[in-house]
Amino acid sequence: MLLISDPEVRQVLSMGDCIEVMERAFAEESKGIAVSAPRTRYKVQPDLDQPGYMATIIPGAVPSCEVAALRYASTIVQERIVAGTKRMDFYSPTKRNWDFVMLFSLQTGEPLALIHDYSLSAIRVGATTGVVHRLLAKKNSKIVGIFGSGHQARANLQAITAVRDIESVKVYSSTKENRDRFAEEMTQLLNVEVQPVSSPEAVIKGSDIVMCATNSSQPVFDGKWLEPGQLVTTLVNTDGVHRRTEADATTMLGSDFIVLNSKDAARTNQQRELLDLIEVGSFGWDKVCEVGQVITGEHPGRTSDQQIIYYKSNTGLGIQFAAAGAAIYEACKKRGLGRELPTEWFGADLKE
Repeated sequence: MLLISDPEVRQVLSMGDCIEVMERAFAEESKGIAVSAPRTRYKVQPDLDQPGYMATIIPGAVPSCEVAALRYASTIVQERIVAGTKRMDFYSPTKRNWDFVMLFSLQTGEPLALIHDYSLSAIRVGATTGVVHRLLAKKNSKIVGIFGSGHQARANLQAITAVRDIESVKVYSSTKENRDRFAEEMTQLLNVEVQPVSSPEAVIKGSDIVMCATNSSQPVFDGKWLEPGQLVTTLVNTDGVHRRTEADATTMLGSDFIVLNSKDAARTNQQRELLDLIEVGSFGWDKVCEVGQVITGEHPGRTSDQQIIYYKSNTGLGIQFAAAGAAIYEACKKRGLGRELPTEWFGADLKE
């Protein structure tokens, strides 16, 4: 069994390769081949405005990769008001990230790898965003407006520029120093001009793509600002513990259709920001499709450059961790990376 560290994940898993494995995994799930169970979250400290332990558990399997995966995220979180905005803060008291992915063989059931998840998660979220933008962004998309300046913002912007010929980016986050630093670093990394802007409305105006990758628990822009042809993506969702959304009801109502990673997860995680609109009849489930349905052609996707499309990346899925984890595992084996641990440490002996 291999123990694969975060630097080794970054060394072997490129965004381009991860985009390809994500597309295959979602297609297999849509065809009923790959399997994902709904995400489970619980928080030990019941007061949401107090720091407390939160666990995230996500299982799934991709038969073409010959692995099952279990993602376990172990974090300390607190929801609080900062500058008038409700947001989620993730704390690292030990200055380490304790999230990991376990891979298991579908043939023998034995554990194959334990993989640090910090970089893996950002890459697999970004790669899924890349899949969606390759399918649904206008072919001539040139301008990106992005909310957020952290870990996920970097990965998701990298994915978008990997699938579209982006010429300029506008970034807004609530802290000027953060957005200035993001603009400088990402301009150099992507060789694309990234400019900080001073208001949320400036992010929306004139952008072909609107990307939200923040820690906000409430909408970061007014849906009335959206313009024809835009593809809007958000990453924050209600999760069974916290009620959160980066997009308002106006965005959902005004979109021509809505794309989710998983409809089942919207129900099991009680994502009321979407379910309430459906239950009161504002629109029906026929307006909502899944990423896999677009990949396989079951849903036609974008049919006009005037359509506003909303991609609500509404949950992590086990198929993402299985597909990306398998790619990491195979690459590490080929390159001699990772720390070998005796596999028998992880299972009881049945010989007697």
